[in-house]
Amino acid sequence: MHRRRPNVSNHGITSESSCTSPIDTDHDRPFEPDSSETDLTEPECSPPATRKITRKKPNPSTGTQPSQADPSNVERVHQARYQVPGDDTDEDLAQVPEDYGRSNKTKKLNLRLKERWAWFCQIKAMEPSADRKWGDAEDALREASPNDMHRFLNWCLKLEYNPDGRRLKGYGKASSLDADWKYFRIYYIRVTKHEMSKEMGEAVRTGMRYLVDKRGLDKQPRANVPVYIEDMIPFNETILQTREKRFYLGFQRIILCLYNTIGLFTINRKQAILDLQFKHLQLSLQQDPHGGPPVPMIELEPQFVKSVLGMSKLNTFALPEIVYGVSLVFSPHVLLFSILFYVHAFEAPHLTSMEDLRRLLVEGGRQEMPLPLKKEMDNYYVFPKVDVICGQPRILWETPMNGSTLDAQLRTFSEIHGFLNHFFSHQFRYGGGDLLDKSGFVSEAQRNVIMAHATSRTFIKHYRPRRHTGLQEIMCGLNPDEEFSKAVTRMSRWIDRRRPRYLSDADRTLVEKDPELQSAMRWQFELETQCGDRSHDPALRAMLEDQKRQVHNLRRRLQDKRRKEMRRDFSRKQAVIDIERQLTGGAVSDEPAREVLRKEFAMPSEQILLVETFFTWPTTDSLEDEWTRRNKAVAAGIQYCGFQEGGPLRGRPKRSAPSDNNVVVPSPPARKKKADAQPTASWEKERTSGRKHIPNAEQTFACFQCPKTYSDYNGVKRHFRTSHLMDRKCNFCDLSVLHEMHLRRHAEGVHGLRT
Repeated sequence: MHRRRPNVSNHGITSESSCTSPIDTDHDRPFEPDSSETDLTEPECSPPATRKITRKKPNPSTGTQPSQADPSNVERVHQARYQVPGDDTDEDLAQVPEDYGRSNKTKKLNLRLKERWAWFCQIKAMEPSADRKWGDAEDALREASPNDMHRFLNWCLKLEYNPDGRRLKGYGKASSLDADWKYFRIYYIRVTKHEMSKEMGEAVRTGMRYLVDKRGLDKQPRANVPVYIEDMIPFNETILQTREKRFYLGFQRIILCLYNTIGLFTINRKQAILDLQFKHLQLSLQQDPHGGPPVPMIELEPQFVKSVLGMSKLNTFALPEIVYGVSLVFSPHVLLFSILFYVHAFEAPHLTSMEDLRRLLVEGGRQEMPLPLKKEMDNYYVFPKVDVICGQPRILWETPMNGSTLDAQLRTFSEIHGFLNHFFSHQFRYGGGDLLDKSGFVSEAQRNVIMAHATSRTFIKHYRPRRHTGLQEIMCGLNPDEEFSKAVTRMSRWIDRRRPRYLSDADRTLVEKDPELQSAMRWQFELETQCGDRSHDPALRAMLEDQKRQVHNLRRRLQDKRRKEMRRDFSRKQAVIDIERQLTGGAVSDEPAREVLRKEFAMPSEQILLVETFFTWPTTDSLEDEWTRRNKAVAAGIQYCGFQEGGPLRGRPKRSAPSDNNVVVPSPPARKKKADAQPTASWEKERTSGRKHIPNAEQTFACFQCPKTYSDYNGVKRHFRTSHLMDRKCNFCDLSVLHEMHLRRHAEGVHGLRT
């Protein structure tokens, strides 16, 4: 049967429908204005070149309007509505930023190298007989020699502080220096408008290899230790049941477990998951082709675009409910529906629980029934920020959780769980990519699409695990043991819940004896002595406050360094103890069992109910019983979302309040001069004796902002953090401050309340 050609009128004027027949089109789509511009083709039907489009203006003197009966006038009016647009003179390519469309992290790194080069030029310009080129950073870059760039990179390696006084993290790996060189070349191209010469690049590269060896930087990439579902289920269980880490709301435990679940099942990046909003969720009931009741399904569309690699297509991840799944603590449906029902997100007013959802059917022979969410909640984030406002915890639904906040929570739970190294989000992609590569159900091209890689080279270079365990079996003609290989390569291999999290008093004393800290404390004492003589000198007072901050930060860094060494050496030392205990016939320690009991008794009733419902397993093959088990877990999750846990714990657990008789910090070593002026514990007591009229939290447990009193030191600290940090004023001293950190420092320095 022949296709019918569209009828074209003699006047050469065609409609939209005559340009492209529905029969001839490859893709049916609704009409959109200016939709002829596509990625593939030009417009099929263009206006005739011989016809000149003109518009006749009405005569202003007569005021006559076009007659509706005149065909030529109607044609001119119609053509005037579709005139060719003029040039948009306000558009200028020079006004578009060069890094437009780049990620915020890329912009930050580009700006960092630009600012460091300008700082380096300022230092070079202050040298005696300095070259005039250093007066302008861009001119210096245009005239820079390979030796100038080499000296600049060496200068970056020696930097310890930013211009604002904040201490830098420093360089530990050679890859960090390579990253700086990469962004410096980008800055070089933007300034000079041409690529760096091959000879210059090779010369600087040779100097970088020398700097790496000179500074002792680690040349090995970060270990790409994968995590699998066998690792994450116990990790989620630790998140739900531990009391060593507390939140403001139980909702924060639920969303952290949901983050781990979505991260593993979608193999997505951290920021893509944190940017998920309710409008990116599609929930529906799907007809089961095998028969049986409808299946709830969650579809996610993370808004993460690798525009630099030319990947502008978004992936959609469909997660149907798996009945009789691995565990409820790792079920995205149980966790997500707990949140949605808690916030009353469904548009249908009578859909308020999982029991209501189970009663729904897909009717009329259709495949799906959508479960729409409220339109006013489209901009709600799935992982929102939780903050304390006016003394009460609040969920800021339209503000996403900060990435650094998430990393800190994962680090804390990694230590509680007993991991040797901290868990980080990118390990989802190591384990998930390995499973996709070996599954046999996913092609190489589909794996690249799922992981947003332009080519397989990225996966081979960064994601393929570098620990190989099955070579011996293969060489012997045996089948490799996949389960054993996975067990000895995943993150849980190095787990030990006995691994210490806190420094002992002996370790803290060792930190206090560090020579660098002792020198900083001596200088602080000198400034305090001079401030006593010249108490009204603002410059001297500012120097003292800065030195106190330096001493505090230095002590924290040394303590953190000591804690990392202690955790790293634990496995070797504890192995010797365990070997000797077993070989000498020692009794098996039941301390882990007692610890579990202690944690269980410390749980509030709401958390006990959550653990009891989530930590269950299918006991029968009945679908109704499995639904009941899941529905109870969702109900417990809804109830726990609004439970107030009391806020984060600070410091080591169960530490008694400091007293005047306890000397925790040893005195610094004696100096060569003024030996009678050493900062000692007795000196500290004398220094604070003149402020006995001030309510000191180390001596009493009363709040200096309000009349409330508490039975322990930690109680008044929790009260101050949740109730008075937003005051911006000390009521006792009648002192106003500009920032929360200023109030914290004042509370510690004057009132002895360290928060």
